[in-house]
Amino acid sequence: MKFVKRISLFFIYPLSMFSLGFASNMAIMEYFYPGEQEGNVPKQEELAAVIENQPKIEVSVSEEPVVTANTQYILQEYNVHSEQLEETEVSAPDKYIGLDREKLVEEIESYNQNPSLTDLEKGFTYMELISFSGKKIVVRKSYEPEEDQGFFLLNENHYVVVYNQKLTEVYMDTDILVEDLPQKLQEEIINMKFVEDEGELYNFLESYSS
Repeated sequence: MKFVKRISLFFIYPLSMFSLGFASNMAIMEYFYPGEQEGNVPKQEELAAVIENQPKIEVSVSEEPVVTANTQYILQEYNVHSEQLEETEVSAPDKYIGLDREKLVEEIESYNQNPSLTDLEKGFTYMELISFSGKKIVVRKSYEPEEDQGFFLLNENHYVVVYNQKLTEVYMDTDILVEDLPQKLQEEIINMKFVEDEGELYNFLESYSS
């Protein structure tokens, strides 16, 4: 037993001294060379400096599209009564060049307040922006043109009488006797002959008035 005890002490004592020496060595190295025992892991301050020195990349923000001389400009003309839509490609007005969508809408609203005389004669009601991009713009003008009045020629007491289109009132009395007219024309008037406009009406009156 004493022999075994001696052997155990022989191994334990050097091992303890070795461990103590290793720990002391590590403490001395940390004191004189702080941070080197942590390997190559950079400190927070070093990381911040690296990030700060990195070149800054500016992200370009795409500009909002505007009307240019190359922008396709489509003008639609819409007839409210007939529901017909005509579309043509024309040059964009000079005052629209350089405008973005918001500014173009404002310009259109301004036009609605003061339309051209030509548009007013055509029965202009309003203008609106249908679509907008840097490549293509679609604008629509709506019109309510005055419809031709139209007239009806009737036989009343053997004379031709002119009524308005709605047959609600007499537009004109004439001295034209129905019996003096050609047979076919008499039948048309008996069945209420319709004439489309004042031009056609006055041609009839000039031809058959006494």
